[in-house]
Amino acid sequence: TGATGFVGKALLEKLLWSFPQIKRIYMLIRPKGGVTAEQRFQNFLQNGIFERLRSLHPERLKKIAFFPGNIEDDNFGLNELHRLELCAQVNIIFHSAATVRFNECLKVAARVNSVATYNLLEMCREMPQLKSFLYVSTAYCNPGRKYVDECIYPTLPPVDWLQFLTCTKKVPDDYLNRMADYIKGPHVNTYTFTKSIAEQIVNSYKDLIPIVIVRPSIVTAAYKEPYPGWIDNIQAISGIMMEIGKGGISSILGDKNLICDIIPVDFVVNAMIMMVHKAQLGRISICNATSGVTNPISWQRLGELTMKWSRIYPTKRMIMFPNFKYRCSPIKHELAVWLLHFVPAILMDLRTLILRQQKRLVTPIASKFRQACLAGSFFSLNEWIFKNRSRYYFKDLIENGTFPTLYWNLDELNYDDYVRRHMIGINKYLHREKCTVDGNKMHVTRIYWFWIFAHLFCYMLAAYVLL
Repeated sequence: TGATGFVGKALLEKLLWSFPQIKRIYMLIRPKGGVTAEQRFQNFLQNGIFERLRSLHPERLKKIAFFPGNIEDDNFGLNELHRLELCAQVNIIFHSAATVRFNECLKVAARVNSVATYNLLEMCREMPQLKSFLYVSTAYCNPGRKYVDECIYPTLPPVDWLQFLTCTKKVPDDYLNRMADYIKGPHVNTYTFTKSIAEQIVNSYKDLIPIVIVRPSIVTAAYKEPYPGWIDNIQAISGIMMEIGKGGISSILGDKNLICDIIPVDFVVNAMIMMVHKAQLGRISICNATSGVTNPISWQRLGELTMKWSRIYPTKRMIMFPNFKYRCSPIKHELAVWLLHFVPAILMDLRTLILRQQKRLVTPIASKFRQACLAGSFFSLNEWIFKNRSRYYFKDLIENGTFPTLYWNLDELNYDDYVRRHMIGINKYLHREKCTVDGNKMHVTRIYWFWIFAHLFCYMLAAYVLL
């Protein structure tokens, strides 16, 4: 499940690329935006992530089989024949489908993240060939704990998962959504809360199904595979990095000295594949797919590198010179947002309207990213220590030749080089631009001098007012 998502695409491509012995991979795909499941599947096969497969092993793409369905529907929207085929054939399940929106209403988040997990586990009981069920959780599903080990913790506050699922089915939507603030405890959003509930559901099936859990932290662009810097969405921190590169963000609410726990998507995929090997009845094995313990980077360092490489490899979409600061004070941050985000955005939109240019208005974009930064401020103002003993298990599997095509050398990751790849990847895969050092040099030079003169003007105006 979740094969059309960011992690799901990378996993599917890696399985087909590195494991030719796989007979078939089933994926669930739903109709969306008036496009049928069949059409979405055909478009999916043309995705750029499969470029090396299409070039060297096009026959392997024929191993993908899709079933039209939806994890939110009863029985996943599968017809009886499809359900019977899955139950008879499947050996391994990767369950990565989820809604990752922080501001999702509780009803929807519960249906997608919790109820769907329960329904899938119930279907697993009808799969005699099943050897491993891997659940993709999140490292932040226990936000009330400073130190998070690779084990299942009870929910805080205590919530009986069965009663919670019953409530999601019987309690009216509006009333359930209003209850969210009362029942989610230390969870600041419905995403981490419903993922925590899902872990409780998964844990209750450990004696019936071989289960493993992978908990990624903040998933970012690929380090090496399928291509350095590969990225296909603007969720979480990648969207913030993209907007910093465009000059659309001048202030972030966060503590610059704290650890920013990011993990490249290919490391997450490799962890998922190796953890499947560890599944056994009666015991859940968990991997915190995180970097903070083995190779930490601070928010300050990440911000500096993002500005550095976005200036060296500028995008044509740059609207202001990339420059921002972290602020711990919500009041100072809000003031900076209005002065440095909205005032320039309003002026640029006025210019666009006066000149009658066919350009996208900037003010709604500034408002959108203000909300995104606020939603993520809980993670940039707090720090967790995620213990990771699984790395020793990964090292043994790689060194003894079990998985020669995988890697987990996270301690050797050079963040300067990685952020360079990330910013090039944003330009290439998100902006669809050919990225070179000299490509947009004149453009960024003009923006830089405009930025200098704008700051001088503001300082002179402030000095005049004070005098």
